[in-house]
Amino acid sequence: MGSFSSVVVVFLAFVIARGCEAASVTYGDLGSFTYGSGCHHACPESPDAIVIKYWLYTPEKNSGYSKELLDRYDDSTIRNSNFKGTRGTKFIIHGYTDVYTSGWAQDMKKALVDENMNVIMVDWQEGAGRINYAQSRANTRVVGRDIGKLIARLKAVSGASYGNMHIIGHSLGAHTAGYAGEALSGQVGRLTGLDPAGPEFTGCGNECLIDKSDAVFVDIIHTDGTLNPQIEYPIHGCGLLDQLGHQDFYPNGGEVQPGCEATNVIQACDHMRAVYLFTESIGSNCFSCSKKCTSWENQSSCSNCGTCPVMGYGASKSKGQGAFNLDTRSNSPFCY
Repeated sequence: MGSFSSVVVVFLAFVIARGCEAASVTYGDLGSFTYGSGCHHACPESPDAIVIKYWLYTPEKNSGYSKELLDRYDDSTIRNSNFKGTRGTKFIIHGYTDVYTSGWAQDMKKALVDENMNVIMVDWQEGAGRINYAQSRANTRVVGRDIGKLIARLKAVSGASYGNMHIIGHSLGAHTAGYAGEALSGQVGRLTGLDPAGPEFTGCGNECLIDKSDAVFVDIIHTDGTLNPQIEYPIHGCGLLDQLGHQDFYPNGGEVQPGCEATNVIQACDHMRAVYLFTESIGSNCFSCSKKCTSWENQSSCSNCGTCPVMGYGASKSKGQGAFNLDTRSNSPFCY
């Protein structure tokens, strides 16, 4: 959710977006989107209104990293780009009121390109920046399906495999990743949710959340998923504490992060910590979990687990499934 005040976010979460006359809308090859009941209560905008762009970065260097605009309707933009189907491909999706040029997103992009990856930045800042949070939340459904269509074209044009696709999303971007994986029937290799957004998602079913049915491997990092006791009028955190993936990581319990206790709520320190932890993990297996828990709801159930999975870039489904806890430092480098 960028650095937007979580107070305002929670308030806007209760404002329902109404801009359609019927109970469903259809947007070309993306198909129909029903709304008005369950967790899909707001009408999503069209792809043209959201303004979805895909910026490709690759290791080819002329002046800095290669940057190219991909168009899923024009195969030549893929064919004539530096995209290589033999490389791993990473998607980065920002959240509410955020932009792909944010410092955290650019730092993550650079670290991934340095790992010899195709990196595609999903730019949906128009649709993500609506004053009405409920509208941006609804727009994630359209963006997710659109990403699915681009991935299908990448496979058809370059021979890239779904298994080599890894979609990384922060906040609303995490649920957008879930919709993208769902659009491809869970064939995508991996989804990583960085503190998936909580407002309007609490209590929702899997059809509205990033979850382990959306990809072969789904890992989640929770950093801001409960009440913040450090402010005068505590509110629900910006993220979810629910177990959503094959592996759910709860650094420092997944709630208030060290170093964030005294910060102003507008800085969304806890909510943004997930992206910094993930970026720091790229090229390193530093964040080895120390405990496995029976569930996030009962942290007292955590016990030393011997061989635990690594949180972040190096996470692997082969290391087991469940909820995992670990401690981090208050400043970068966060790993002990």
